[in-house]
Amino acid sequence: MKVTVGFWIGCALLSIVVSGCNRYQVIPDQWANRVNTQLTYEQVKAAPDAARGQIVVWGGEVLNAVRDNERTTIEVLEVPLNKDHIPLESRASSRGRFLVLDSRGEIIDPAIFKEGSKITVIGEVLGIRTETLDKAAYDFPIVAIRDMTMWDESTRPNYPLAGYSNYYGYGYYGHRPYMFLEGAHVSGS
Repeated sequence: MKVTVGFWIGCALLSIVVSGCNRYQVIPDQWANRVNTQLTYEQVKAAPDAARGQIVVWGGEVLNAVRDNERTTIEVLEVPLNKDHIPLESRASSRGRFLVLDSRGEIIDPAIFKEGSKITVIGEVLGIRTETLDKAAYDFPIVAIRDMTMWDESTRPNYPLAGYSNYYGYGYYGHRPYMFLEGAHVSGS
């Protein structure tokens, strides 16, 4: 049986389309039904007691990460997420800062969080912590890690739409070298 060039071109196009539809899933299946995607940073900051215990998906840019005897705390400049839960590039769209806690000790060395790196956190709202920021009191919403994605800019392709994502999976999709899940990993604070 003779196979035509058109057949091979069709197979190649089909494999490109199928592989392009494979999207990275930021919210794992076990959290999909529990995440309150409608609960915003502003709502938590305005009414932290009402939001306590809710699971949110927030992201942004790492400003600082420190570890003490009990936990690692990551200070994040909140940045809105796109439809695929990836932090936008613009710091100007930030609505403030929040703290991410790893009280189970999953993060052994905070040096993995370079200043400026992008993360998306699925976390449980614990409340507000007031600390001094630039000589003034500042209310930091606090979330305990339930799952987290660290976005790696080195995986960004070099094409005109780099940094954007669409249905076909192109764009700023990082890897998950550190995942924090319920059960054996981070749970309850």
